[in-house]
Amino acid sequence: MKAAVTGGGGRLGCALVRVLLAQGHAVRVLEPPGRGMPRSLQGLDVEMVHGSVLSAGDVARLLEGVDCVFHLAAKVSIEPDRDGSMQRVNVEGTRIVAEACAARGVRLVHCSSHSALEHRPLALPLDETRPLNMKGRSDYSRTKAQGETLVQRLVQERGLDAVVCMPGNMIGPEDYEPSIFGRALLDLYHRRIPVMMEVISDYVDARDVAAGFAAAATRGRRGERYLLTGEVLDMRQFLAVWEEVSGVPMPRTVLPLWVGWASLPLALAAARLSGQPPKFNAGVLRQAVLNRVVSHDKARRELGFDPRPPRESLRDALEFLRAEGWLEAKAA
Repeated sequence: MKAAVTGGGGRLGCALVRVLLAQGHAVRVLEPPGRGMPRSLQGLDVEMVHGSVLSAGDVARLLEGVDCVFHLAAKVSIEPDRDGSMQRVNVEGTRIVAEACAARGVRLVHCSSHSALEHRPLALPLDETRPLNMKGRSDYSRTKAQGETLVQRLVQERGLDAVVCMPGNMIGPEDYEPSIFGRALLDLYHRRIPVMMEVISDYVDARDVAAGFAAAATRGRRGERYLLTGEVLDMRQFLAVWEEVSGVPMPRTVLPLWVGWASLPLALAAARLSGQPPKFNAGVLRQAVLNRVVSHDKARRELGFDPRPPRESLRDALEFLRAEGWLEAKAA
């Protein structure tokens, strides 16, 4: 198979490229012009196409001669979409890629997000039967829901051969940027965070998510969505695992979420005065509540998805951060 990957240099993209290469596939990636080969892909046998998902011409060049497109490119942010770039990339970019695949009869594996689903009622398991949250207050979640809606519309109206994968909160090694979560691990390791807020989330290794995407290309059913998620932990459970793995004492104080909402105006005011990004914002607080059960049973049955436990992922993440030199005292 010859595969094309948008966002191939990103958190999930570089893991997927490695999985595809290990399976013997030829891989072409789309990356923005002027950046050269991303560090996350250096040394790998990939073909680079420089361009944007917002350019139909660039996407056409990417799709020449490929059998499957993995559309991962997205703007991921907990901040509001003040300049409209999230809407453009996550919705308009998805439309351009999906229409190009439909016109050429190329299979599309589209990356959505479990945050695009309606989570309430929280007492019930989160699974693929939940509706998309088209009116969510998180700009990221809402644009991911809109992007998936476009894909499903093309499946119905133009026969697009598409499968949708919905990753959870990704952890593990090969986090080159590092991601928002990778930076949080470093802050905790260097004891920069004295207290935490109660957060419930699922944790899944990016390598396992990548394997799920690769399986979806050959085993996923057209028009279906698959949750690629992991084990759900509350904040105290997560901190206990990271402390065990890292050997660094973690914060003992975990505040209820209402404290975060009550102190939000002060946090934003302090950030404006200091010129630094806020320690948290409304987007962080809205993403902090998740269902106690997040089911990946469908992906396990149909794709063979088998995520490893968070402890193993965090141990490998620690070794990656150490190899990158980010655990040294100078990084504190």
